[in-house]
Amino acid sequence: MSILTAVKIGHSVRELRVGKFMTQEELARAAGISLRQLVRIESNEVEPRFSTIRKLAGVLDVEPSELLDTE
Repeated sequence: MSILTAVKIGHSVRELRVGKFMTQEELARAAGISLRQLVRIESNEVEPRFSTIRKLAGVLDVEPSELLDTE
């Protein structure tokens, strides 16, 4: 996964979360990940595993590919 993809994922997750009026705590809890991990993903400090991307996409009600789309 490239830096551009990681940036896109963080941006996409944050935009979708805010659009659903969810806090970071709510999304992290619903996805079964730690708050720290979500903060790091949204801040583009880490490249999440695909299993984490699937969990986030499920809670945000989008396909995982929508988080990975770099266009």
